Amino acid sequence: MKSISDISSCVGWDISFARCNQHIHRADSINQLFAGVHGTDVYVLDAKYYKYGVTGKTWDLPESTSINKQITYGEYIANEDKFKKKHGENMKVYNAFLMPFDSLKSKYPNNANMLKVGQAVSNWKDNTEEYHKIQGVLLDVKTLMSINVRQEMKEIEKLAKLIEN
Repeated sequence: MKSISDISSCVGWDISFARCNQHIHRADSINQLFAGVHGTDVYVLDAKYYKYGVTGKTWDLPESTSINKQITYGEYIANEDKFKKKHGENMKVYNAFLMPFDSLKSKYPNNANMLKVGQAVSNWKDNTEEYHKIQGVLLDVKTLMSINVRQEMKEIEKLAKLIEN
């Protein structure tokens, strides 16, 4: 058996203005899949109450366990035949953390209702696949409720483009 350090992974956040310390994660069980879909591409979205959008503190970003699970979910979708049949052989898989914030009380300059603040990466993948890089997106709470209730395709497409770029 390999030592625990051989099966551990380090992850960290590259934020526009700073580098957050690495976190160590030891493998555990794989949870159920949650995915959002737009067109032929697949978007794996994690939308818990991560406090980063309110505090701006890097320690309030999703941690290594969440980062590694997102990568695992993306890899599963990208390599599973049933998804290729449903979305096509050329589908791309994207990963994102949707974190709530209040655009009216935001410390960000442009008062947008959705902002990409950075991406999470891991050292156990080469980060060549889109799903290896989990995008950190701040999403205004009222906007999120509006998208969900009215199924506003323009806003959904805007979110998809933000995640892709």
